[in-house]
Amino acid sequence: MNWWGIFIHELSHAVTAIATLNKVKEFKVTSNGGYVVHGSNGRGFLQWLAGQLISISPAFVPPIIAAFLLKFLGYIDFHSVFRYAEPLEPSSIISALYLGSIPEIVKTLGWLFLNLDYARGKNILLLLVFVFSFSAAKPSSIDKKYRMEGDLQSLIRGFLGYPVYTILFILFGILFFWIILRFGQSFFSTMITFLIFLPILSFFGLAFNFLFIKLINIYDESRKLHFIISLLISMVVYVIMAQHVEKQYVINMICIVVLIGSLMISKNKYL
Repeated sequence: MNWWGIFIHELSHAVTAIATLNKVKEFKVTSNGGYVVHGSNGRGFLQWLAGQLISISPAFVPPIIAAFLLKFLGYIDFHSVFRYAEPLEPSSIISALYLGSIPEIVKTLGWLFLNLDYARGKNILLLLVFVFSFSAAKPSSIDKKYRMEGDLQSLIRGFLGYPVYTILFILFGILFFWIILRFGQSFFSTMITFLIFLPILSFFGLAFNFLFIKLINIYDESRKLHFIISLLISMVVYVIMAQHVEKQYVINMICIVVLIGSLMISKNKYL
């Protein structure tokens, strides 16, 4: 389980390095850790920005993958989620952003996962992406053994060590969003929704990962055969019950309770 999360983490660094025209020199992944060593393509502000993007890439690459998967499966429409306000004033934008979009996105995602029909293959794939990929969203730390700097340390050093570039980055960011806002309100609202969507997806993914690990720990010292039997019992309960979309979350909750109960009973019996 660790290997997949670490692979996604390091792959995020590598893909971002290549996208910013930097050569990847080393790419190492094990179940205990990994790293990416990349070169630099030039100097100045653009190379500094590339380095910052490479450092923070594990925080946004996994949710981008998940967001496009949700879009591809037809579960999310960014236009319908965002509640934009008129007129185009800062106070109106902020109130629409925090009081409208974030609660709406959280509610939309929450009801989506509670009502998913997990008997369908595409929904199982979606669940697997959320369970295993988002453990890569957390930043890596300093590895003293190999003298490798962690993502967060590298990011902070980049901002504090180059204050002029940091100020330029903030100014360019404000200018970029202002131009997009004036260019088209619809495009701006969609882009803002997507940017808000990514960290919320990360929180959902980390929650799935945490719950899955807790579930595995319940059965950590029991036999594999009994674990398989428990899974089959939950699947039988799921299949024989009527499948109603508006009550799907009830079915999902019953399956979870049956699975956890079977695991706990089997664990207590064979410890």
